Amino acid sequence: MANFFTPPQPTERKPESEVKGSYTHLRLQVFIGIFIGYAAYYLVRKNFSLAMPYLIEMGFSKYDLGIAFSFNATAYGLSKFIMGGISDRSNARKFLPLGLILASVCTIIAGTSIGMYNIAVMAVFQFLIGWFGGMGWPPCGRVMTHWFSVKERGTKMAVWNLAHNVGGGL
Repeated sequence: MANFFTPPQPTERKPESEVKGSYTHLRLQVFIGIFIGYAAYYLVRKNFSLAMPYLIEMGFSKYDLGIAFSFNATAYGLSKFIMGGISDRSNARKFLPLGLILASVCTIIAGTSIGMYNIAVMAVFQFLIGWFGGMGWPPCGRVMTHWFSVKERGTKMAVWNLAHNVGGGL
């Protein structure tokens, strides 16, 4: 698994005549990729709160659902901290989508009868969704620092920060 996450080796430097055009294109491509990727993380992460009214109708209490949902936030916070260290030594092109795929799979299973079996199972799935969801920010932050200068980062981060609003809104 460690080899899977190993960052790519530096490539040979392009001739100066090719750098400007290719660099501008690649920066835009990278920015759009992390914007869409992070928006998708929020699309996946906030589904439980939308399902809660229906779960209450099924007989679960607000208190129990709140406890289960708290596992999501706790895992998310821990994961952002721990995964930051792992992400710094990983390939963001693989790390970012892997977390999104794992969070998505957990979200899908959590919406089935397996995931709604009881509060303990819901809490476990919410923990996993939060844990895998925490894998989104670290590679995005790292990509921003690698591709954009200190002078540009404030503006680029402000625009990129809209991604979680877009994902949450969707």
